[in-house]
Amino acid sequence: MTQQQINLIAARWSRLGAMFNTTPAQDAVDLERLLLDTARAVSANSRLLIMAVTWLARHGETVAKHRLAALIRRELEAEHHPAMGLLLDFARAADKANRTRFDLAIRMCGERAEPGRPLSDVEFNNPILSRLAKQRASILSRKWGRWCEDFQLKQEALRPVQWVMQHNPGLYERALVGGELVASIVAECEASCGTAESEADMARRCGASRPAIRAALRSMERSGRVHSTRLGRAHRVKLQSLVCSGEDLGTGPK
Repeated sequence: MTQQQINLIAARWSRLGAMFNTTPAQDAVDLERLLLDTARAVSANSRLLIMAVTWLARHGETVAKHRLAALIRRELEAEHHPAMGLLLDFARAADKANRTRFDLAIRMCGERAEPGRPLSDVEFNNPILSRLAKQRASILSRKWGRWCEDFQLKQEALRPVQWVMQHNPGLYERALVGGELVASIVAECEASCGTAESEADMARRCGASRPAIRAALRSMERSGRVHSTRLGRAHRVKLQSLVCSGEDLGTGPK
């Protein structure tokens, strides 16, 4: 992964309130795809792992957990499954509120790769550093075959919750529903211009059953969050906008 790609990932985390020395991304962040990109990048930049785990320890309820699991299954390359499993397992251990939250996504990561290796590419490419990494590896990192030491959360490097919600208003709704299926439906609609062609399409994209999707959509329709239009035997779903604005993002510490 190039330094430019890593910088773009850091900018998206900065938009979410993780203090990297970069200008925050101006566009709304797709949180689940950011987690996939982070898993792809942590071997090149360990700070991404530490900050992602710290952020999830505080804001884990904003993750659309069904969508995350579906995206891991559909889009994340097998070589990055151990890093994603490690990241989510660290987040699960970091806060008791996350105790079962990421179980579905972690299951999608499968078993650890054999043989194990240092998480860091720098350590992996140096035999001496590789041996040291194995000796110092945490229990969780040994479990996933991506060796790294335990670390302290960087809570002081996160912006206040009020700032995060003000500049990322979509997270507020996710937090209210605790990352349950409604959050996945909203996220998938937002990722496809605000619409879904059918309940079956939404079920596939969210990795959930059609009855579960149907029940969630009916609840959302009663609250005015979505509007459905019958097209033949299918129901096209359109997300109704919530008018919010996030400005004056600022930058992380120099």
